[in-house]
Amino acid sequence: MNFEPGMSVKVLEHQGCWVLKVEGQADFEEGDVLRSAMDETGGKSLPAMVVDLSALTFADTAFLHWLLEARRAHEEAHTLLILAGPLGPQLARLLTITGTRDHFTVADDMAAALALTAESSGEGQSSG
Repeated sequence: MNFEPGMSVKVLEHQGCWVLKVEGQADFEEGDVLRSAMDETGGKSLPAMVVDLSALTFADTAFLHWLLEARRAHEEAHTLLILAGPLGPQLARLLTITGTRDHFTVADDMAAALALTAESSGEGQSSG
């Protein structure tokens, strides 16, 4: 387990959606990192955002609050927000204890998350 302080967020545009790859430890001190990552999207609206949490080693309630705010913003914009795992045991426990896991679309991994974005945009659906 990584006990280094801090968090990094990489923002990519991939297969027609935003991907935020979150690594490290997310706590109240990292709010600026998350806001900066969101600013990197430049307000460009894409049909989905995948938040890759597979390399997240710790998350507190401030990070959960950010996820809930992101979910609300995506609902208002009629876009999809997907959390991609595998989720670490600490984050999975946080979502379960707070009763918020069912408020999110959670995919087992990036491949499953990207498949969900393709389904939501109509790709991969056969006509006929």
